[in-house]
Amino acid sequence: MDKWSVIKRRVISEKAFESQEFGKYVFVVDKKANKPEVKKAVEAIFDVHVESVNILNTKGKVKVFKGIKGRKPSLKKAVVTLKEGESLKEL
Repeated sequence: MDKWSVIKRRVISEKAFESQEFGKYVFVVDKKANKPEVKKAVEAIFDVHVESVNILNTKGKVKVFKGIKGRKPSLKKAVVTLKEGESLKEL
């Protein structure tokens, strides 16, 4: 997989923002991506050294809007831990 197709976007939430103090960053990744692919993509895009990658699959929630049931999409998230003293440079 191409490094730009592995990582879709960063997760911007309160929990993800607080974990940045400990060198952990959260990304939404492609559903077919695995840990080594995510590690290579983050290292190539942001020019950092990745210590570990944890992946979690979140199931899409069922929502009701005006009496019509719908479903939010399922996501695959990756929590990337960087080596001590490093942080992501913004693009």
